[in-house]
Parts: sequence; structure tokens; C-alpha cells
Amino acid sequence: MNLSKTLWTLGSVIGAQQAAKAVRSVEWNDILGVIGLERRPSAFSRALPALGLVAVSAAIGAGAALLLAPSSGEQLRARLSDGLDGVKNRLEEAKDRVNDKISEKVSSYDQHHTSNSTS
Repeated sequence: MNLSKTLWTLGSVIGAQQAAKAVRSVEWNDILGVIGLERRPSAFSRALPALGLVAVSAAIGAGAALLLAPSSGEQLRARLSDGLDGVKNRLEEAKDRVNDKISEKVSSYDQHHTSNSTS
């Protein structure tokens, strides 16, 4: 009878470990999808297209103001060159930040999935 209880307890522990692994891999979106729901998009993801439109509009307005302002061709070319250099530098910085974030996410994803597959 003790052997029976020991085997039953051992089977319960193994089953509980397997169930815990299965539950850890389930995400909220999976659970919500089963019952036909989904998460609301964040305010940031809704505002990002509007912010992009504002930035593009501002750039177009600034370019038009530069072209229509009275100045010599040499001054205009110098201001355009300075402005384009500034935009180029900001784009490079933004690209670097995005690449860093992507690298962090990929390494985090890889670490998470390699630790789950080894356990």
C-alpha cells in the first residue's frame, strides 16, 4: 500500500510539473482568443500614426517656408544643407535606438525559449 501511495504522489508531482509548464507558455491573448475577446490597443499605438502625420506636415511646412522666404540662393542652400544634416543625424539616432530595441527583444525571446526548451 505504501508503494501505491508513493507512485500516486510521484505521478501527481510529475503531472503538476507538466501542467505548470503548459500554463507558463499560455499568454493572455491566447486565453482571450478562446472566448472571442482581444486586448484593446494601447494609447501609444493609436497615437503613433497621428504623431507621424504631424511630423511629416511640419517638415513639409518648414521646407515650404525655407523655399518661399526671401534670401539668396547661397544662404538657402546653406540652411537646407544644415537642416538636412540635422534630420539625417536624428534619423540615424532613431535607427540605432530601434535596432537596439529589436536586439534586446530578440535576445530576450531567445533566452526565454531556450530556457523553456531545456527545462
